[in-house]
Amino acid sequence: MKQWFETLDDDIWFPSDEAGVQEVGFIRRVLRLRRGHQVLDAPCGAGRIAVHLAKAGCCVTGVDRNKRFIDSAGAQFQRERLTGTFAVNDLRQIDFSAAFHGVFSWFASFGYFSDSENADLLQRYARALRRGGRLLIDQPNREHILRNFERVQVEGRVIMRGRWDQKAQRLIVRRVIDGTQDPRNTSSMRLYTPRQMQALYEQAGLVLEDRYGSEEGDRYTRSSPHMISVGRKP
Repeated sequence: MKQWFETLDDDIWFPSDEAGVQEVGFIRRVLRLRRGHQVLDAPCGAGRIAVHLAKAGCCVTGVDRNKRFIDSAGAQFQRERLTGTFAVNDLRQIDFSAAFHGVFSWFASFGYFSDSENADLLQRYARALRRGGRLLIDQPNREHILRNFERVQVEGRVIMRGRWDQKAQRLIVRRVIDGTQDPRNTSSMRLYTPRQMQALYEQAGLVLEDRYGSEEGDRYTRSSPHMISVGRKP
């Protein structure tokens, strides 16, 4: 059975490639990536971020469970004669060891598994890092969402109906697309507090170095739209 993120059309799911230019500048800076550095983009989607990293001289490995996305990323790299490696895989099965200078999870892609699986994934990210390498995880800022909670939001063709599960600490979102309600289009995202995210990093053997509130590099505050955590492998 398809997961919720596999039921959305590409025009709904992805911004344009050009929208990734500023994001890549931020990612490169906070991960301290240089030309020739190995970087893991997981999940990579259709390569919107990966393509700009490759153009900047990074050696990109992209992983996503959606074959359509991986095929699209590979085709774009081939057209533009860029070097990159792409693989179809569930994030819970990635298995790299000390291979990358930087690893990142972007576009609010972390938190959709069970608590134990989320923790295990972060530990897999950590194992994939070389010593001195850095991990970046981008999540919506839980406190900002709860302070400004909207039960119904409309974005183009999509109506999103949300609720907060206090016990599970999860944001549940049901999407109605083009007026069609499909039960598969329901997501459950675990939103972590800063202290909880720091604990996950430390359990994975990482030192949390920085926390940002936006892709512009603003420092994290309780009212920030994002919580972007950056940790280093000693």
